[in-house]
Amino acid sequence: MSDFQDNTGLNPFYTFDTFDCEGILELLAVLDTNDEDFTQFLSDNPIIAKRISEQGIENPRNRKDIPWDDANLIFIASKSLESKMHPPLGKGKSKERLGRVPLGEGNPISYLLMHLIVPDNENGKEMFKLISQLHSGFSKSIHGHEKFSKGKWGMSLLGYLLIDEVVKLHKQLKSVKWTVSANEPLDGGVRTFANDLSIILRDAIKQNTGVLMRSHN
Repeated sequence: MSDFQDNTGLNPFYTFDTFDCEGILELLAVLDTNDEDFTQFLSDNPIIAKRISEQGIENPRNRKDIPWDDANLIFIASKSLESKMHPPLGKGKSKERLGRVPLGEGNPISYLLMHLIVPDNENGKEMFKLISQLHSGFSKSIHGHEKFSKGKWGMSLLGYLLIDEVVKLHKQLKSVKWTVSANEPLDGGVRTFANDLSIILRDAIKQNTGVLMRSHN
């Protein structure tokens, strides 16, 4: 890529974590409703209830039993014990490049959404939708509030992909005939970041897990 002045010192650093939460859509829905719905959710999802218990909340039965904010609750609910034994998603230069882009807000997925051009067909639209979900699946623009994305202790969730979506996007990055906008500011940036993202997705597939995107200030 071309050399650019790196003025991103104050920008967040971005990471991609394992995300094992098949009940995420239901969890987001019940967190926006009432305590009775959340209680039923815990009853219907004993694996998530167990993960909460393993973090020191003995026998959680309702939302009031859990003192964490929604963002931290979502993060904990998405972590299996097995995930702690797996290596991080991505490594080396790929992980470093996706951590902070030397331009603008430093977000590599924002860069892809701005400068990667997908074909006007079903696969292209789905590919763009999945990249957008990884970028902002927890955002205020989707949910109307920031309680899923912003939490205490610096928790900042951006978006996610479940395992089947990881598999789809990994295939689409390689098979969809996407192009690059003519005004891309970093020479080769889109293709580099798309390849780095593909490595993240490949590692997630090997671990049979989804992907969670976070930022760290």
